[in-house]
Amino acid sequence: MWRAFVAVLALCPLGCGDSGPKLHPVRGTVTVNGKPAQFVRVQFRHANQELPGNLKSPVGMTDASGAFELSTSGDRDGAHEGEYTVTFEWLSGNDLGAYDRFGGRFAKPDASARKVRVDPKTNELPPFDLTIPEAALVNRPVRPQ
Repeated sequence: MWRAFVAVLALCPLGCGDSGPKLHPVRGTVTVNGKPAQFVRVQFRHANQELPGNLKSPVGMTDASGAFELSTSGDRDGAHEGEYTVTFEWLSGNDLGAYDRFGGRFAKPDASARKVRVDPKTNELPPFDLTIPEAALVNRPVRPQ
């Protein structure tokens, strides 16, 4: 029995610790109609949806300047390498009752034309400029009928 224990200890450097998939920093900005937008939830959807856990869907939230950094398993830890489709929700605030001011217009991965590639380096993305008529913005929660 002790031989099995020693064998496991010998193999531990190969499979224990921080040997998970490598994450790469990803930063960008979001503007709505040319202006920085705070509280835009930026969701990346990996082309390989077979990836485990959060690797397939890193997320970021814009600050007052419209800037975001992606998080997969920790605060701004980045994203796994690969191709992604990007979706957006402009939250009305930073609370549980927040609603999408876009009304779902940019939230569907299958309808999104925004694609990016995350490489094994720091990824500074070009700005995402989302255009929507002011009249189409939701200014109150949409209630199901």
